Amino acid sequence: MLKNKEKMKNSTFHFMTIIMNIMDFFTNYSNKKFKTLEIQEGQIVVDYGCGPARFVQNSSYSVGKHGKVFAVDIHPLAIKKVNDKIKKFNLENVEAVLSTGYKTYIKESSVDIIYALDMFHMIENTNEFLGELYRILKQDGMVILEDGHQSRVNSKDKIKNFGLFEMVKESKYDTRYKKGK
Repeated sequence: MLKNKEKMKNSTFHFMTIIMNIMDFFTNYSNKKFKTLEIQEGQIVVDYGCGPARFVQNSSYSVGKHGKVFAVDIHPLAIKKVNDKIKKFNLENVEAVLSTGYKTYIKESSVDIIYALDMFHMIENTNEFLGELYRILKQDGMVILEDGHQSRVNSKDKIKNFGLFEMVKESKYDTRYKKGK
């Protein structure tokens, strides 16, 4: 079950969207961050906690017509933003997914890359969240987690305590995991 801090108020969502738009206008943050994700043509990608759909258009173009992007969020306003971008930019390979708790209907072991950016700090039930990521990730897939508003040590401890992911790369921007043995 979701806690209060996981699903933000509509006013907070709107404020967050404005701040992100200002960041992108002045620093081109979204495009710079997106380049670090290394998404390839033909991949199946999940933008988990997609918020105001900052990365959806770039992901769509990167995976191309043979790939697929699932933009997942618990907030109906996030799903509206995704659907607005789908319509505006004719993103036929993008699907908005309103999750119930952490669960999605995405097929088991079907996803190449899951990126969860600036949202991991909000997760109350880390094992349930990571369990869903584990369920949908292919055996050779990659999870990219940004710490958000928590320390790197805290993020890594949560993953380690879950016990089913193995870190394969760490940068100043994020940590990357594959399914462990």
